[in-house]
Amino acid sequence: MAISVAIIGGGPAGLTLAAALAQQGGFEIAVFERADDHFSAETYNPDRSYTIDITGHGLRAARFIGITDRFDAGLIHFKGLKIAPHPWLRRLGAGFAEEPYHGRGWTGSRGDICRCLQAHLSERHADSVALHFGAEATLVDAGQPRLRIASRGAGAGEMRQFDLVVGCDGGGSGVRQSLADHDSGFAVEGADLGNHSLMLHLDQHLDELDPQYLYVLAVHPVTAVAGAINGPGGPTDPRWFCQIGFSGTMRFDSDADAGRFLDGAQPLLRHFASDVKVQEFGRRQCLPTGKTKRCSSLVAGRVALLGDAGAPVPPVGQGVNAAMEGATVLATCLHEHRDSLDAALAAYAATWGPETDALRRIAMTVDLSHTMTPFRILLASFLGYSGLRLAKREDLSYAEAWERFRRGEDRIRRTPLGLVLPRRRG
Repeated sequence: MAISVAIIGGGPAGLTLAAALAQQGGFEIAVFERADDHFSAETYNPDRSYTIDITGHGLRAARFIGITDRFDAGLIHFKGLKIAPHPWLRRLGAGFAEEPYHGRGWTGSRGDICRCLQAHLSERHADSVALHFGAEATLVDAGQPRLRIASRGAGAGEMRQFDLVVGCDGGGSGVRQSLADHDSGFAVEGADLGNHSLMLHLDQHLDELDPQYLYVLAVHPVTAVAGAINGPGGPTDPRWFCQIGFSGTMRFDSDADAGRFLDGAQPLLRHFASDVKVQEFGRRQCLPTGKTKRCSSLVAGRVALLGDAGAPVPPVGQGVNAAMEGATVLATCLHEHRDSLDAALAAYAATWGPETDALRRIAMTVDLSHTMTPFRILLASFLGYSGLRLAKREDLSYAEAWERFRRGEDRIRRTPLGLVLPRRRG
């Protein structure tokens, strides 16, 4: 008899889980997403979208569900990082330093990635996966488990019971909140680095940029990472964004003030952004990006949490990658322990919980409130123990990446350089 699984949230985590379960067989899967289907919705939000790379852990998940060829066709291929020289070195003719990525990978917006996943499900698994868009699903009982399901904005809805519910509904997860409100054994703790960001759209001199790379345009006094997503014409028609990160909230008094700020941070920012885009940048609301949460468990009753619903972390290039890999771990545990859901969920919590904890520790080291953080990140990269680079590696778990990073930092702390490095958080 098939196991009925309700997946709340139709983003990368939920769609990857649906594909992984359908591939295993023996599951009756329903995905409930409150927004429109991905082919009807915009692929990006101009105020908060940034370029996501699928590498390492995400690549493992893509292979697991058999979507690599579709990613090849539907996303921009990823080759690594290019790091801008200091402005005075650039004036002397220095070019971008390259940090290549040697594996198979892709970049795109969240919407680009979700379109590929939705098309994959519709083509290969339409018989076992029901996609419900514009549907509000609310967890009522974690033990049964039961959901109240309604069309968006259409009243109370109906009650449905499933064998398993998986919360994949993002950093503001309603499933996680419901568990915290009604399960005394489930607790959530949070932390906030204070990091914020603003999006700058790039629209000129783009022939100087290669869409197959992410560009580190500045590291101090702000971080600025630019990348491309699919434009209206797809991967061959890239649209460029630059996420600019601050140690706290930022507000500009005028368009000229925003322009002067960018000039001081890195002249390349103004080089690639027209006056119109600088004006739009200066008028956007600065969004918090330094928040993280840790749940006492990724499982409560017959409910599991996946992706940002269970372990949101500040953006370090691993949110979608971790969500996709976590989906394959959960699917594998359910397949291997299909005679006992309790055993399957316990295996998932024991296997994936330590991985989310390790990724959280890595993400918490990117604390922009410490002026030496960018220097420490560049030093770690130069010496080969960068947590951000190690986290991208396909051959390392997040726990192994964290341990290598920790050992590297501890070695440096025993040298005179250790006197200027900030303490790790998390």
